[in-house]
Amino acid sequence: MNTTLILTTNDKEMIDAINMVSDNWHEMPLPDHPILTQFSRKLIVSGFSNPDLNHPEERIYVYVKQVLTLKPTNEVYKSIDMKPWEIYEWNMEEVIRPDGSVMTGIRQTLDDEGNVINEQEEVVKVPSIQYVRYLIKSKTAHLTDLLARFMLQYVEKFSKEINDI
Repeated sequence: MNTTLILTTNDKEMIDAINMVSDNWHEMPLPDHPILTQFSRKLIVSGFSNPDLNHPEERIYVYVKQVLTLKPTNEVYKSIDMKPWEIYEWNMEEVIRPDGSVMTGIRQTLDDEGNVINEQEEVVKVPSIQYVRYLIKSKTAHLTDLLARFMLQYVEKFSKEINDI
């Protein structure tokens, strides 16, 4: 006896799309390496974890790999585990408004009588993990959007390690 699952065209297309999704959470192309120009490079987020919700120092680990691909054939030459990024509760993150601009405020310095003696524009920052929770729970940003933003910072923070391959 044979059985077949019959799907509508739209449902079949959705199942096909699900099956075609890459096995990483995010990928970011890198510029050519100054010496190893025969390779295309990209960073991929292979996973992430929040290891212990009961631990007093809350943190998120983001696991990253650098993938080297031969330019002529587009064949993966090597996948290199990079340093995981440990994001701790005390890391601060700039707050981005819905329009994409960075949130700022005015820091005022007052004298003893309450008169303003100095005003300076300041970027508003909040704890990273709490901000990530807010963005996801409020549906302000998707997980892949957050990973894209963190990967830009990862490249800045670990550029030496990325190029020391």
